[in-house]
Amino acid sequence: MGARPSVERRRALEILRDVRNGKRADESFERRAAGLDDRQRAFTMELAYGAIRWRDRLDYHLDALLKRGIDTLPPDVVSILELGAYQIVFLDRVPVWSAVDESVELVNHALPNGGARWASGLVNAVLRNVDRQRQELPLPDPNDRVFYLAVKYSHPKWMVARWIEAYGAETAEALLESNNRPPNLHLAVNVRRATTGTVLERLIEAGIEAHPHPDKPDALVVGRGTPPTALPGWVDGWFWIQDAGSQWVTDMVDAGPHDRVLDACAAPGTKLCGLLAKAPTVRALAIDIDVARLRRVRENVHRLGLTEPWLVAADARSVPTEAQFSLVIADVPCSGTGVLRRRVDARWRRSPEDVTTFAAFQRELLSQLADRVAPGGTLVYATCSLEPEENDRVVTTFLSDRQEFRSVPVGGAVPAHYRDGNYMITRPWSGDLDGFFAARLVREAA
Repeated sequence: MGARPSVERRRALEILRDVRNGKRADESFERRAAGLDDRQRAFTMELAYGAIRWRDRLDYHLDALLKRGIDTLPPDVVSILELGAYQIVFLDRVPVWSAVDESVELVNHALPNGGARWASGLVNAVLRNVDRQRQELPLPDPNDRVFYLAVKYSHPKWMVARWIEAYGAETAEALLESNNRPPNLHLAVNVRRATTGTVLERLIEAGIEAHPHPDKPDALVVGRGTPPTALPGWVDGWFWIQDAGSQWVTDMVDAGPHDRVLDACAAPGTKLCGLLAKAPTVRALAIDIDVARLRRVRENVHRLGLTEPWLVAADARSVPTEAQFSLVIADVPCSGTGVLRRRVDARWRRSPEDVTTFAAFQRELLSQLADRVAPGGTLVYATCSLEPEENDRVVTTFLSDRQEFRSVPVGGAVPAHYRDGNYMITRPWSGDLDGFFAARLVREAA
């Protein structure tokens, strides 16, 4: 038995195991990275998230180097090979000898002695071949466009085929590439406690790379590497984490001081926080079906020093119809295809059927929430999906069924190039933004 593998590689393997067993990567990372320092956390995330993000491409390369194929290997051995191959192929700063030796030690650490003997030799040989052949590692025939792009950019074939049909091959490839680019953090500034300039100055003084978002100057972009909770100003409640595109959803509406607000799918509460920061006297009801995620709403609100909304763990469809609100925010559950750069395992969790299932739920939820909108009130519908079935088609069906509502422009807070008619649409391949859709739907006054 050799030296013990590094803690980062051990934790990364544990995260890959968790994801394989159905856990979400971000939740597993927070549990497995507990107790690590900032440098260790960053490298653990790089290894685990990189291997998950590039899984299908790595497996294609590895399968070509294995006599019996990758499907014949135990899951832990596959994960160790993926971690090692990711370091060799994608991380220039990791010496090959380190990636290989640590992978062998990871086998010895993870497998019983009987299994470790043969597996350590196999891992050593395969990863050295990955290094020797890294410039000639195989990809599918480019003439099979869907399969080629699916492997090259490590996405499910059904997603690639759908996006080629929707956007064309060139734009679809730009989308695939953008999904594999690790994202920056975006900060939403708490105007009750700080200004964008103050937060930016504090970050720069601490030696943290930060700048205003080019399309949303009151949002800040922070380079990767520092956990949000370690950023200066976090404890003081000066900001929260929210993609700049998502921040525009709150900017679409001007809540009055006495408005009643329903946030129907509230967790983790970022949009509600933006609303409460700008209109602290609104009366807000925040509903979410997930109790654990609803706790995050309370934690965010308390840290930011905002007025706590009434929090209810329930299905938003259960709100009594006689309850009337001047503003209803429906940031609905969706396929999440607009945020794949942040949710590295989501691409592997989704199926084509999910888009249809989510769209049916969204239509039902939107129809029921319409009854909670007071005459003259506004219903904001938002998703983090790129799929038209979940976006404009849901709105079109809704407006056809509920003719007392009309679509109105999202407002000047959203730059013109992110407006499509009355809707807001952001695309991951265009600007440092996730993919969002949002619509403002106003109910006729009585």
